[in-house]
Amino acid sequence: MSKRRKILRDLAIQRMDYLYKLAYRRVKQGDYRLARRYIEILLRISQRTRIRPPRYIRRGYCRRCCIPLIPGVTSRVRIQSEGRGSRVVVTCLLCGWKRRYMIKTGRRK
Repeated sequence: MSKRRKILRDLAIQRMDYLYKLAYRRVKQGDYRLARRYIEILLRISQRTRIRPPRYIRRGYCRRCCIPLIPGVTSRVRIQSEGRGSRVVVTCLLCGWKRRYMIKTGRRK
């Protein structure tokens, strides 16, 4: 990776991080419209630079309505037990969108 590409990548990640933090604060203040706009700008930066946002950002917003997911405020978090393993189910309280994440299970010998 060239030096210029590394600098652009670092700058894009810093901007995405800053916009996510601003959106998070706006949701806590109750301004959903501005928070949604910050997330949309964040996604546009990642698309134009072709850089994936960090995992906490990818999992931290609703893919349908572009609102940061804050447990108890804009999302509900549940653990769903199953035979082979468990999963975490995050539900957006504004639009009803659900996201499921597998939980790694330790195998006993």
